[in-house]
Amino acid sequence: MNTFLLMLQLFTKVPIRKEVPFDRRKFSRGVVFFPLIGLVIGIMVSLPTYAAERYFGREVSAVIMIFSAAAVTGGLHLDGLADTMDGILSARSRDKMLLIMKDSRIGTHGVLALIFTIFVKYQFLIKVESSLFMLMVIVLPVAGRTAISVMLLGSRYAREDGLGNLFIGRTEDIESVASGILGMLITFAFLGLNGIAALGITLVLTALFRLRLDKILGGLTGDTLGALNEMAELTYIPIYILIERGVNLL
Repeated sequence: MNTFLLMLQLFTKVPIRKEVPFDRRKFSRGVVFFPLIGLVIGIMVSLPTYAAERYFGREVSAVIMIFSAAAVTGGLHLDGLADTMDGILSARSRDKMLLIMKDSRIGTHGVLALIFTIFVKYQFLIKVESSLFMLMVIVLPVAGRTAISVMLLGSRYAREDGLGNLFIGRTEDIESVASGILGMLITFAFLGLNGIAALGITLVLTALFRLRLDKILGGLTGDTLGALNEMAELTYIPIYILIERGVNLL
């Protein structure tokens, strides 16, 4: 229970009154709980989104969903996406890229990545079938956190210190696999076999992005984990929509 609360404290703005002692091993073990953290986020985000959907329609509810997700997480993964894009698109050396990613200031590539991601996610969300929209709202954070946990398989850390060092290169393969299975089960509970199929394809595409990051940076960082989460969420929606429409993606 302490490990779950520790993950909740780290990845959300949920106020936890209980003081959980710091333990490095608890962090790596906490990877198993990533899909559950996503589920908590999804349920919290679904409440204002449902109200907006009921009284103002899909366009407003999609905006509320994106805003609420950022509020619940403190924009943690969006920040990672922006920093990652500022770094890898800078056309600099590996060391310079990593230095740019640590800079608290956001650059042009980061701003464009955020605008593109939010705009495209909004466009995809308004295309989700009405009967499935709230289920998608709940499952989407699960898909993103499941992707992070699975991408930790065989990972190595690209720098010597930082938040990502708590997970990258320290997580046991069995913990990543268990987290992936849990994410699949949660997804199945809400979106059935089509949801699992979409998640499987999303994980493959996310893995390709991870391989590219490995090649450019020599490993992963905390920022790249945030970027992987955002890319997985952005990819999951259209893949699920296409599967629901009967498009054969295999």
